Amino acid sequence: MGMSKRQLGAVAGVLAMACAWSGATLAQQSNVQLYGLLDTGMLLEKRLDGGKRFGVASGISGQSRFGVRGSEDLGNGYAVTFQLEGGLLTTTGNSTQGRLFGRQATLGLKGGFGELKMGRQTVFGYSWTPFIASPFGVAWSGNSIGSTFGYKSGDYGADGRLSNAFTYQTPIVGGFEAGIGYSFSTADEQSFGASNNNRVLTAGLRYTNGPLKAALTYERLDPIKDSNKRKAQNYQFALSYDFGMVRVFSGYNEQRNINLNPAPGYVESGRDKDRAFTVGASIPTGKSGSIMLSYQRAMMSNNGGFAAGYRYQLSKRTNVYVMGNVYSVRNHFIDENQHKHQFGVGLQHSF
Repeated sequence: MGMSKRQLGAVAGVLAMACAWSGATLAQQSNVQLYGLLDTGMLLEKRLDGGKRFGVASGISGQSRFGVRGSEDLGNGYAVTFQLEGGLLTTTGNSTQGRLFGRQATLGLKGGFGELKMGRQTVFGYSWTPFIASPFGVAWSGNSIGSTFGYKSGDYGADGRLSNAFTYQTPIVGGFEAGIGYSFSTADEQSFGASNNNRVLTAGLRYTNGPLKAALTYERLDPIKDSNKRKAQNYQFALSYDFGMVRVFSGYNEQRNINLNPAPGYVESGRDKDRAFTVGASIPTGKSGSIMLSYQRAMMSNNGGFAAGYRYQLSKRTNVYVMGNVYSVRNHFIDENQHKHQFGVGLQHSF
């Protein structure tokens, strides 16, 4: 016997509910997001050698990028996480970092124990302290604290990024969280599993309590045996507080056994350590604008200066900005101070 219209309707309703429930379940189990940031503007730059450049530039206030990130719910509070992120130049369309996913390429496991990630990722001296030490963090071209702080020196991966690495971050307890990571081979051409590789240890401790933020990070390079490289170390401390009308930033950096110059000729002149500090402020201007100011100086290499920026939000995902900086850098080859500066205006959109 065939089904009645009422029976058919009931079956159809059950199937529709089952499909809806199944789709909702799948949506809860997995999440994939395509995202990115595009930043382009006009930049005027005077270099230490006296040369000047002016033109369209990519990534003035933030490096242009695209990526895919997501997670899968495994149940019982566990989830698999992944992130693939590549930098790009909006001026040419070329990729940066010399690879497709040069900014991040990780696969991890997250749960009540914290999060473990494996692959290409940043040191904690890049991802934690800079954003508390300075309103410009690791972005805004020469305004970045990478102008004086050691995470960007190259001793700890190119621009503070490590290949062949794992990191572990604890859960947040009472506002505190800790992290540790290790790269078994920072250079891509070095052999998997070989003992004679450049290796890097990175670790950090971070605290957040309302308007107060603080972080302490450490990196150490264990270089290839029989190389001329020293076992470089990088200590960074950052502290910031939001008073409502203004957020103040501060940071301190100490580098030991450095291999790469914080200023021209510094290492060649026999020096192997440096100390730096930075102070800054971020001042809201109405509902959509923000003024950012900073001063930073590497005290032993005699390198530092002032930076300023202004950002205005046109929407939640689009802003316009203006930035500038003036730096004095000691050239230890000729024992003279040299000067450089930047001035830029641009447009940034995230998706």
